[in-house]
Amino acid sequence: MIPIVVTPYERRYLQRVRDLIFHSELVHSHLDWQETDQWLDTQSVPMRCAWQRGRLVGVMGVSSPLNRTCWLRLAAIHHQSDHSRVLRALWEDLVIELRSRYVQTVALLAVRDWIVRYVPVLGFRYVEDIITLARNGAELPETLPNRLVIRAAQPEDLDELARVDNAAFEPPWQLSPDELRQAVRISASCTVGLLDDMMVGYQLSTLYFDGAHLARLAVIPSVQGLGLGGALLADGLQRFFRRGIYGMTLNTQSSNRRSRRLYERYGFAPNGYDLPYWVITL
Repeated sequence: MIPIVVTPYERRYLQRVRDLIFHSELVHSHLDWQETDQWLDTQSVPMRCAWQRGRLVGVMGVSSPLNRTCWLRLAAIHHQSDHSRVLRALWEDLVIELRSRYVQTVALLAVRDWIVRYVPVLGFRYVEDIITLARNGAELPETLPNRLVIRAAQPEDLDELARVDNAAFEPPWQLSPDELRQAVRISASCTVGLLDDMMVGYQLSTLYFDGAHLARLAVIPSVQGLGLGGALLADGLQRFFRRGIYGMTLNTQSSNRRSRRLYERYGFAPNGYDLPYWVITL
């Protein structure tokens, strides 16, 4: 049996990793706001490479830990390798660093079916599906009366955006300031909601080939239930209507009944594109 040697990723391996990702059918890539090369150039992310006789046969990386949680962002396995053995070698070595960083939970969104065959062996457990909802058309329900002031996000809002985001979401769904900065940079629409000059919520949407995607909708817990999420959502949709864009998608947890009720009120319905969500506690 050919031994597997696992090493930390280094920038000098960039082209080999590119080649592996390009040629392999066994690739898991859930990088959210970043392109692959940009993510690989981030030295703070824990990542490992697996080698056999000097040939790269696997790569695995997670997001920078936030509140003792991270995401399995990238995994690629050479098609002619022992897939399960390579994945286990990568994961077991990576876990040593994660524990040294006090990471307690690693999450995985299975955007490709192949990885679901292997993650139970690594110790991940299935939690639920992340469902996709979609709407089309310019009709909107009446927004509940509120005092929310909505404006476009500004560069100086980043710290407040991070505060709202981390208050509104539980790990692993929170974004770090760096992730938020990148998300705002590539967004097509990012607006904030203010009550008495204090930021209490925000929405962030992107554009794709035939519509918009609501990537984030956050309201701090102390003012939830006052119709502020609906106000941010309606305002965001109307901004796209003015640009002639009437289709929008979004993702939410299947168990999040509160958010699903809001989205259904605004005409969103499941489109069948669901992604399994897995976690492991270290």
